[in-house]
Order: sequence, then structure tokens, then C-alpha cells
Amino acid sequence: MRKNIFILITISIISGCYSTETDCYYGMTTICFGESYSPVAKFQKSYSLGYTDPKQRWDDLVSCGVKRGDVTLHSAWRKAFEPLNKELLEKLSAKFRACMKNKGYITIDSCGRKNSTTDKGLCNE
Repeated sequence: MRKNIFILITISIISGCYSTETDCYYGMTTICFGESYSPVAKFQKSYSLGYTDPKQRWDDLVSCGVKRGDVTLHSAWRKAFEPLNKELLEKLSAKFRACMKNKGYITIDSCGRKNSTTDKGLCNE
């Protein structure tokens, strides 16, 4: 019995792989260390990467069309989903991004994961 368990564990370790880029182990199940940053955290002021004032960022997000507390940011272009209208979605998304850019924000593509070896220190919640 112990031999069978050892063999199963060995096979799962061998058949899986670890990614240092995402700090995740991919095998029969995916195990990641740390939590993902929300889309909100990816908007940072260029002069204060990782230390952008969260309250001011929310005020700016709201003025650009996001409902306060909507960490998915979908409320900025919700009109395009009922029914799905790709042209309107692209237009509203571009308008939102331009608004945030005008307020001095840049978008960080990859923040890493919170409290893990992949956390780049560029984003904050």
C-alpha cells in the first residue's frame, strides 16, 4: 500500500512542472502561491509604481465610469454586454483607458502574485 502511494506521488511530481514566472505548480491540479492582483491594481501612477494611492485611484476610476467597488472594471463598459456589441465594447473600453491615461495612469501588464516570489512590487491594491 505504501509503495503504491509513493508511486502515485512520484508520478504526479514527474508529470507536473513548476513555473517560476507564475509561481505555480502545474500537474493534475494547479497550485499557485499568493493571490492574483485585481485589474484595479494594474493601474499605477508612473512616478509611484507599487505605491499609488488606492483612494485616489478609486476616485479616478469612478470619474472614468467604474462603479465604486467593481474590481473587475466591467461597469465601465456594461452597456456593451446587453446584448453583446463588440464595436461598442471596444469604444467604451478605449474611452475608459484614455480617461485613465489622461489622469496619469499607466497599465502594468504583469504584476506577479501577491506575497510570492513573482511579486514584482509594481502593483498595489
